[in-house]
Amino acid sequence: MILNQQGVRPGSINMGRVLRHLRYRSEQSRLVTYYRPPIYNKDNYGIETTVENTPEILIPKLSALIRPSMTADYQLQKSGHNIVGAARVYTPNIQTIKNPILDNGDVNVNNFDQTVGKSNIVFNEIEGWDRFIDIGRYIYQVPTSATTGWASGSGAGGADATFESDGQTLTATLGTAYSGTFNYPTTATNTLEADRFQFDIKASGASTMELINFATYNGGTTTQSLTYTPAAITIPTGSWLTIDVPFASGSIASGTTLYKDGDRYEVTMASGASFNDESDFRKFEFKVDGKVSGNKIYIKGLRYYKSISWHVHSAKELNRDYMIFNCVRVTGARDSRRRAYD
Repeated sequence: MILNQQGVRPGSINMGRVLRHLRYRSEQSRLVTYYRPPIYNKDNYGIETTVENTPEILIPKLSALIRPSMTADYQLQKSGHNIVGAARVYTPNIQTIKNPILDNGDVNVNNFDQTVGKSNIVFNEIEGWDRFIDIGRYIYQVPTSATTGWASGSGAGGADATFESDGQTLTATLGTAYSGTFNYPTTATNTLEADRFQFDIKASGASTMELINFATYNGGTTTQSLTYTPAAITIPTGSWLTIDVPFASGSIASGTTLYKDGDRYEVTMASGASFNDESDFRKFEFKVDGKVSGNKIYIKGLRYYKSISWHVHSAKELNRDYMIFNCVRVTGARDSRRRAYD
């Protein structure tokens, strides 16, 4: 098929469509998480302070084609062992990224939109030392392809939920106790290599439901949990909200971020007194306010993974069709060294 039969102007490339087709047919193109670290104020001497001026940006599901020239170069440096790499990252042009209509229409894509009525005023373009967080490998997937193991929370704080699955998505139908917890407990499972996890969530029903918090347990009690509490975020209906957050990496005190329709929701992180990220995973738990009986929560793609973070070093090409960024990777000590010296 020639270009003009595809509705594309000869000499022009619809990079958004190219990346989607590659993603559906191969793993050459994938959805990465875009991250920009927070920006801090400076004092009278031009030195950064600890006062945050602009919060971090953390937005999943940016279409990208990553072509590594060196995925991992294991180097022995004065400071110790280190892993570095280099890659070219191809993305749609900035207008396409900011136009959610051209992708799959979910609320994650809207996070880049700056049209009238949208509130993401801090993202203008991809800049130097912004990051593309890719999935290096999956460490553990909490099953949503079946209902086995899923249960309502115990005690007064538990939600009365019944579960069903279509082979991919778990559906929790809330009963008379529609506000509370439901969870997936399991036997001891090693998640030591994971540094992030992600999942998709949406809802349906008569009222607007809220995601109160979600927690991962490296043990069987609340003292062994790491709890993520977003600031009053409602669960979208019809569209999936992708949540991608750090797990046992970075600072727990600093918290993390969720974006929905361009709005940033601060997420506080709190660890139990006995939480240890080196212990085995034992349970994942959701706490929701279902508003009324009969409302439904949908969960899919709940995965712990080891990430690869590509930092933008320079822009090789910026045009109206696509953008190419030269990126570098710096990850620190090898896993074997990290385990040995931790």
